[in-house]
Amino acid sequence: MAHLDRLVTAKAVAQYAAVIGRQFSYKLLQAVSPLDALTLQRELGRLVEAELMYQRGLPPQAIYVFKHALIQDAAYQSLLKSTRQHYHQRIVYVLEEQFPETTAGQPELLAHHYTEAGLNAQSVGYWYKAGQRASERSAFVEAIAHHTTGLAVLAALPNPSEHALEELDIQITLGAVSMLLKGHATPEVEGAYSRARVLCQQLGDSPRLLSASSAILIRYAGSP
Repeated sequence: MAHLDRLVTAKAVAQYAAVIGRQFSYKLLQAVSPLDALTLQRELGRLVEAELMYQRGLPPQAIYVFKHALIQDAAYQSLLKSTRQHYHQRIVYVLEEQFPETTAGQPELLAHHYTEAGLNAQSVGYWYKAGQRASERSAFVEAIAHHTTGLAVLAALPNPSEHALEELDIQITLGAVSMLLKGHATPEVEGAYSRARVLCQQLGDSPRLLSASSAILIRYAGSP
């Protein structure tokens, strides 16, 4: 960190980059950074010369990677929490407005930045989409992680009952994915579908109630 401190302007670039992630594109950093292109490229070059980052390709197509996760973490933690949240909010705004292919293809990235920005309600839908996309790739462990994070974020909201429909969608999907990964007779499957039934009854949502009920019947049918 002492090496980074001596670089002054480059440190500010590294801090913003650290909020994006260990790996980031020049295009995204340029879109969120207040620096002009010439200054940004110069300071990124200084970070590369200092062996704090690796560079692949040339701007504007360049990709940068922090040499070590510890370097990224040090740059990230050196920011005030309020500043980090502001940066995360700026990043997610730019992603949605200027990078639709990333928004569609990497919903977990949007979910992460919304959560870290403190915009939890906006993050839930992206955690759900991230879980769905992971399921489509048969990445069931990843899917469960995304859905579980979405539920944790929902539970932390001031009025989680106002988001019952979103929770219902996640619980039904989580139950299905858990069944594929772990089998029918598991507490995870029973817990997800039982909660889904409660939510359906609260909402009076017949189509989803039928889906949850059918899933629970299948769960018990598959039990030893």
